[in-house]
Amino acid sequence: MVQEVRRLRKGERGNAMVEFAVSVAVLLTMLFGIIDIGRALFAYDWVYNAARQTTRWAMVRGAFCNNNGANLTGCPADGDRITAYVKNTNGTGLDTSGIDTGQVAVNSTCFAADTPPSNPPCAATGFVQVEILYRFHFISPFMFHRPWTMSSTSQRVVQN
Repeated sequence: MVQEVRRLRKGERGNAMVEFAVSVAVLLTMLFGIIDIGRALFAYDWVYNAARQTTRWAMVRGAFCNNNGANLTGCPADGDRITAYVKNTNGTGLDTSGIDTGQVAVNSTCFAADTPPSNPPCAATGFVQVEILYRFHFISPFMFHRPWTMSSTSQRVVQN
């Protein structure tokens, strides 16, 4: 009886190692997938808030913007200043931690009654529209190999 148990156990050598390797591979794949999905949700939320906050920032810095002691930086808000605000290259603006600003594109446009769309700075009572595009790259090799383009657009009335 003892010899038969030993004979059966000899045939199962290494099974635990193979089962462990398969289990760890599945577990790590799930873990990295969860991390990637969390990163994607963070980036999507950032894109949405970046468009909204940048439009709010640009609406008070229209074509006839003057500081008058209000200490408004980036006055008036042209296309380059709007892009710098989003990418945080001027020391103010949005928190870009965790975001690859090299993958961010900013499109800003002015709309006014009876005139074609134009580039910022925008005239008072017109609309400023900011579109943020972000190319998100997954780090997990099991997810998508192509980047995922996220976008958000916001539009507000310019106040001067």
